[in-house]
Amino acid sequence: MRFTIIILLISVQWVQAHSPDLSTLMLNEQNGKSLMVIKASLTAFEGEVDYHFGKNAYKTPEEFIQLVIRHFQKNFLVMVNGDTVRLINPQVQLGHEATLFAELENMNKNIESYFIRCTLFQDMPNNQCELILTTYNRPQQQYILFNGNNHEVILNAGRQAWIIETSTNSVSNNNLIPWLVVLVILSATGLIVKYGIIKPNALSKMRSRQKSQISNI
Repeated sequence: MRFTIIILLISVQWVQAHSPDLSTLMLNEQNGKSLMVIKASLTAFEGEVDYHFGKNAYKTPEEFIQLVIRHFQKNFLVMVNGDTVRLINPQVQLGHEATLFAELENMNKNIESYFIRCTLFQDMPNNQCELILTTYNRPQQQYILFNGNNHEVILNAGRQAWIIETSTNSVSNNNLIPWLVVLVILSATGLIVKYGIIKPNALSKMRSRQKSQISNI
């Protein structure tokens, strides 16, 4: 069982790195800090930036990163116990799978509820974002954000686990494997039909030419 999960997760990561429809949102705690990480294909970030700011809105990776951060700040919201949490120090790492980091400022230590909304990729027709919530005092919680639930979820603190207020679209640890299988099959099929093969895009070429600049970010 554990081996099957590992293989499926590796497959999802590979497909996600090239599919604009899949992304992952992680909220976790490290060294006393609350962190947010969003992983998605570079194509997904490019598509959203081009759609909202225009294809000629950036000429360098640094300008592209700034537009990604602006888009993120407009389309991501976390509320804890009914209060909006400020996200600080956002950073972006570019690659076939791009990663966006931010820190949740002044997090309440006694968390009774989360409200999470992530609409970064809502313009992608079949977008699905896997939310993974990891806290020190409760088991890991997974949930799929997509058009059907408006890319949002409310989680309430139970005695031993997070309770999803609207549980229709929840994904528990027990049925995570079927979701992973579906995501891999659908996304891989979409890639084959749409692209045939995966080709490098213009921004990736730009990134290679300016690799020394990006490494300092």
